[in-house]
Amino acid sequence: MLTEAEVDLGRHPAHEFQPARSVYAWIRYPSQAYLVQAQATAWTETAIRIWFFEPTIKIHREGWVWRNAVRPSSPEERQ
Repeated sequence: MLTEAEVDLGRHPAHEFQPARSVYAWIRYPSQAYLVQAQATAWTETAIRIWFFEPTIKIHREGWVWRNAVRPSSPEERQ
């Protein structure tokens, strides 16, 4: 997940997705990366805010990831 400094909302204002969009996003930890199903809730020029189920600690989380770490889910994947 990105830090506040990396997202830099002062220079890159956020725009809300209405409604949220189904996506797949890479989240990274020091020892491993995970591809998770998520809902994209906002975007900037450089980042996307996602809401997702955190697989390692089994809770829902929200945070920012780089735009190139996200791809839309296809209609078949949403079923």
